[in-house]
Amino acid sequence: MEKDDMKSKKKIGILILLVIIAAAGIWFYTRPKEVTNYDVAFEEDQEKPESESTTPSVGEGIRIPGYKSIEIPSGTKDVSVELNNPEENQVYFRISFYLPETEETIYTSKIIKPGQSLYEITLEKEMETGEYPLTVKYETFTADEEMTPRNGAEVNCTLVVT
Repeated sequence: MEKDDMKSKKKIGILILLVIIAAAGIWFYTRPKEVTNYDVAFEEDQEKPESESTTPSVGEGIRIPGYKSIEIPSGTKDVSVELNNPEENQVYFRISFYLPETEETIYTSKIIKPGQSLYEITLEKEMETGEYPLTVKYETFTADEEMTPRNGAEVNCTLVVT
């Protein structure tokens, strides 16, 4: 009889353990998630002009477009420049133009989704005619609600203002 009592107690103990594990699993998957109020501003999709194209280069599994030079007109903040996030990417981009000589950022985009391109941007200031060293800075973020920062990149080129 003692063996039957021991078997019953073991069965009850195992049953209680399974109920505790099931309850913990249910709580884990149904508990309220932390909500953060992201106000992510995405750039709007723009139509591509017929004459522009950019060849992307590969870096750390994220495709980063490269530039030898970027040409813009002088005397205006509104300029035509092709900025894109290749659709093969699984990350969001934020792209900035930085003038290393003056340590000045002259443009920062909103978030750009994979497969999205910008063709018309507004600079922080009008540029005078000339050639300037320019760093195009790519910040990357996971393409989910958390937007965790990922590897970024910087591309050095020349800003040609005509």
